[in-house]
Amino acid sequence: MFEAEKIINLNNDWITFVFFIILSILTTEKFLFGNRLVQTSTFFIKKNNLLSQFNREKNTFFNLFQILFYIVDVLTIALLIYFLIENLDIQMMLFGFELYIGIAIGTALYFLFRFLIGAFLAYSLELGAIHNKITFYKINYLNNTVIWILPFVLLVAYYNYHTSIVINTTLIIFCILLIFRYVFLIINNKNLIINNLFYFILYLCALEIAPLVIIVKLTI
Repeated sequence: MFEAEKIINLNNDWITFVFFIILSILTTEKFLFGNRLVQTSTFFIKKNNLLSQFNREKNTFFNLFQILFYIVDVLTIALLIYFLIENLDIQMMLFGFELYIGIAIGTALYFLFRFLIGAFLAYSLELGAIHNKITFYKINYLNNTVIWILPFVLLVAYYNYHTSIVINTTLIIFCILLIFRYVFLIINNKNLIINNLFYFILYLCALEIAPLVIIVKLTI
């Protein structure tokens, strides 16, 4: 634990720079899309906001708001993974900022490939509209999760006491929010999922279970 605290404290300069980028992007989002950002932060508790936003955006993923938030998602999740690796004292070939950049690139590619594979499966099975709606919900629930977890990641970075407890607590909260994400996804789209159960099971196996199994196999 002491080593993790020492490493994190020595890297505060670049970590502060990463947080500066994240907060700058969120400030830009607030300036350009004020109401949209507020709605994103409340999707877990106001599901109707998500449905109305889905209808307004007409299944569009590639807009400035989502692209900027994709960067925020990647940078924040990569920081959380970085702190976890340092706390567990996992031996890696890279260290510090180089390790973080590697994690960020891997995280970005992971989400990108998942999206592309999901789109390929959906359109191969002629289920493009279903895929668009489910993916829209997943992306926005992830954005919501990142907004809620960001203060805890800040705490991990700058709270110099009981680092392991803070990191583990943050990770548990993050996992709980991810579980809520899938529960709300299923509840809000239960009729759509039941009517297309085969695709949903295929989707889960190919894009949710398989990547996790591969990651576990590569890290153990």
